[in-house]
Amino acid sequence: MATPAHTILTATPMPYRDNIGFFDRDAGLLCLALRGVGINSRFVALGEPEERTDPPLILGRLDQWTDAAWWQGLKADAVVINSWAAPRYEPVARAIKASGTRLVVRLDSDGCKSPRAGFAPFLAAAYSMARDAHRLFPALYALVQTLAFRFMPSAHDRGMVNHLTHAELITIESAPAAECFVQLLRDLGRTDLTGRLRVLPHPVNDGFVHDATVPRRKQILAVGRWDSHQKDGPLLLSVLAAALAVEPEHTAVIVGDTGPVLERSFLTLPASVRSRITLAGRVPNLKLVPHCQASQTLLVTSRYESFHLAAAEALCCGCTVVGPAHIAPLRAFVSRASGTVSPTRDCAGLAAALRSELATWREGRRDAAAISRHWRAEVTASAVATRLRDWLA
Repeated sequence: MATPAHTILTATPMPYRDNIGFFDRDAGLLCLALRGVGINSRFVALGEPEERTDPPLILGRLDQWTDAAWWQGLKADAVVINSWAAPRYEPVARAIKASGTRLVVRLDSDGCKSPRAGFAPFLAAAYSMARDAHRLFPALYALVQTLAFRFMPSAHDRGMVNHLTHAELITIESAPAAECFVQLLRDLGRTDLTGRLRVLPHPVNDGFVHDATVPRRKQILAVGRWDSHQKDGPLLLSVLAAALAVEPEHTAVIVGDTGPVLERSFLTLPASVRSRITLAGRVPNLKLVPHCQASQTLLVTSRYESFHLAAAEALCCGCTVVGPAHIAPLRAFVSRASGTVSPTRDCAGLAAALRSELATWREGRRDAAAISRHWRAEVTASAVATRLRDWLA
């Protein structure tokens, strides 16, 4: 039996910068939550070598990250790394394993990590990512990448699997994503890795909670980077316009950076609809809590998602979720009488799903307190940290 992990580092191979929310979500928030459940934890990121206590932070250069002696010197029992099992970070995973430190690899994925798991969805996501990265000829880039990953194992799949062999545990964000990834491992002939896979959601700040004293309005909420191709702001507005046109008592709040495309689309909406939609702009993470507590449902129009943190945050506040069924975490999120999915990601399907969900609220068939209780036990940072601590005990 492995020695219980009393010191667990969380890590993300990204350059660290102050004041951009590294400790509000993902590995940084998990680090703080682990400390809250009695584990000595620090967050490791890329940067010129430095150690801090407030926040609990270790910075190191990439050449240090690939050095087993460096990890050994940090004297940790385990490292939880948000590395996506990316082949380029396999040397990091190898160094952690070689240092004698137990390794947990977070996939941050819907399970479709390779075109072998689904050629069309992988291609669609690759195109969106290329668009959002402002690559030249994004369609061509995505097609070449997808074909290479599908027919050249050395381009991705082999490196991904090699990365995973160093992990004691592999985590993925939802049960539907886990099912997809298990099948991919089988197709790659690596059933030996399936037993290491665990479902571990991204952590939600414990401040997201239902408040019975806050009146729940007939309000729809949407949260995202609406200037990104992935989130599909124009579709969001089309769905809201279709639903609000026949739901005159309802309003909507859109939170997040809008960008010129959504703002132009917003101005084309009929005045009777536009007057009931508030563009709230970007807000700090915990400033989102009142919006979640006051809304009935959160609408998702994304082209793809590995998790959708805003949906999990809304559920913790007793808000339900509506979105397309092809998004793996959404199929999990609606499973506790907590939302509705559309079989298609188009205006007609999503508007119908949204109106169905609003009707369910109107008929008194949604229990905000029960939704909050269930999902807080699953996805809050303290719950996620406790589960991880117990796995490594």
